[in-house]
Amino acid sequence: MELKFDPENPIYTHVVNQTQLDEALEDLENQKTVGVDIEGTSLDPYSSVLLTVQIGTPEKSYIFDARELKLGEIPRFKAFLENNKIIKILHNGKFDYKHIKQNLGIEVCNVYDTMLTEAILNAGLRNSYYSLKDLAVKYSGIDLKKAVRETFEYVTPSTKLNENQLKYSAIDTLILFPIFEEQLKKLKQEGLVDIAKLEFATTRVVGDMELTGVHIDAKRWRQIINNLSLRRDEIAKQFQQEIRHLFISNSVDLFGNIGDSININSQVQLMDLFNNKMHLNLPSTGDGILELCDNPVVKILREYRGYEKLVSAFGENLLSKINKKTKRMHPEFNQLGTATGRFSCNNPNFQQIPRQSDTAPFRSCFNPKPGYKLVTTDYSTMEMRIMADLSGDKNLIDAFNRGVDVHSHTAALMFGLELTDDFAKKHKDERFAAKSINFGLMYGRGPTSLAKQLGVSAEKGREYLEKYFRSYPGVKKYLEKVAKEAVKKGWSTTPAGRKRWYTQPDRSDPEYSRKIGHIERQAKNHPIQGTNADAIKYALVFLNDKIKEDGFDASIILTVHDEVVCEVREDQAEEWAKIQSQEMVRAGALFIKQVPVESQPFIADVWEH
Repeated sequence: MELKFDPENPIYTHVVNQTQLDEALEDLENQKTVGVDIEGTSLDPYSSVLLTVQIGTPEKSYIFDARELKLGEIPRFKAFLENNKIIKILHNGKFDYKHIKQNLGIEVCNVYDTMLTEAILNAGLRNSYYSLKDLAVKYSGIDLKKAVRETFEYVTPSTKLNENQLKYSAIDTLILFPIFEEQLKKLKQEGLVDIAKLEFATTRVVGDMELTGVHIDAKRWRQIINNLSLRRDEIAKQFQQEIRHLFISNSVDLFGNIGDSININSQVQLMDLFNNKMHLNLPSTGDGILELCDNPVVKILREYRGYEKLVSAFGENLLSKINKKTKRMHPEFNQLGTATGRFSCNNPNFQQIPRQSDTAPFRSCFNPKPGYKLVTTDYSTMEMRIMADLSGDKNLIDAFNRGVDVHSHTAALMFGLELTDDFAKKHKDERFAAKSINFGLMYGRGPTSLAKQLGVSAEKGREYLEKYFRSYPGVKKYLEKVAKEAVKKGWSTTPAGRKRWYTQPDRSDPEYSRKIGHIERQAKNHPIQGTNADAIKYALVFLNDKIKEDGFDASIILTVHDEVVCEVREDQAEEWAKIQSQEMVRAGALFIKQVPVESQPFIADVWEH
């Protein structure tokens, strides 16, 4: 496509005084769409010095020098960036949003994010991160010289920006327009405009959430890690004691202590132990293999690994992420972290934090600041409710409308049992089997996988599935339909219109059947998990709007799967908890029409639930 700027000699104005600023805004305020980018000295908005905010039209870029001008104190500049009628094109907009808000106190409104858009247009085909450099080549054929970016890290309050730095900054806004124009055409062609709008609205919420961060009780956290380490070491000793008789000689240290027979973390030595000495004939020591082996030594190893995983995942490395300036942790939430549209989290990954338990009570270390409470809401059996609604299965819909425990209801139908109030106690095994199938089917799991989880034969697993589908024929029909349609069309969709694409294998491919089966499993899951993702994002936007509109002293601080956590001033917690629950339900009800949506709030001094 024909560019409206010269990549070698872009037109720009380096804005360093009030007169230039007024002239720039005179031009920019008449635009319907502008490109926005920033340059700073660090990736961390709390330690970075904001150097420039560049705002461009398709032909020209205005580089506002944040060191020369107190941009946050200029009402006209603030009003422009917060103007909801002008579209601001950004790439990885959350990053720029956070830096501008933290340094200038300005909340950029009406964001269009080229990185998120590309992820929406390619869900399932590639990962969710696309660099501006990648998109510039794809949509305009321009190879951006990103080496200049590193030079900004060495800029000081008195350093003058050179011509190369100014040109680089200018091009980063100008290049956004050809990308925007081509992406917008594709969004319209694929019917994805509304999904893009949802993601853009969510970006500002996620930016605020990351800026706020979470308080962690580091002292208590270290105590938990220490206890886990002690327990891990005890189990390691128990493991060595169990296998000692299999070895002719064992080393003894200077104090007379018997050394370890093998290195418990060595794959090679474990394979030698299990196959040459214990004759278990295991192909590997992976957990998927070990869980099928009914042997006391293997069980001890799996227990050891469970504790070792907790210690390594949640030790000092995680605590090192506490921000030195804010004394809080600021994880990164990738709102398109999976092909289904669900969030992922990293640096650190809070989605890995286990549910509260006596063994690993990490959630008790998440506390509000003094005078505040944590309000937690999540969706009750949300994906099951989505499956009931999408499939239209009468028996499953009836279970939710009657308010009975859906897993007990399923087990009663499958095994011809009476559904009583104490069913879960009387028929634990049957309920567990039903629950495993209820959740397993939403991830496209077949009889072999389910049989493995239940510890039964593959034949028994098939029998359970047949009973399940006889109980819920509508579910079977729906899952088969979405699987076939995905293979035929090459994509699947949620009711809101979120698409996921699939790479179709060639019929001559020897792996053809396996790859088609993989597509079918993903397609069964996508509309369900994707709808859950859509609902959570609408809920986040609704909650953020409520906080601002009604003046609550509250912040959204976490979202994990179908859960939202807010930090709220103590005297407002009760009122806010009701609103948080209502807005979660309102978001879910946008998509679920045949069964009720439920979300119970928890008010506590720790991350409850």
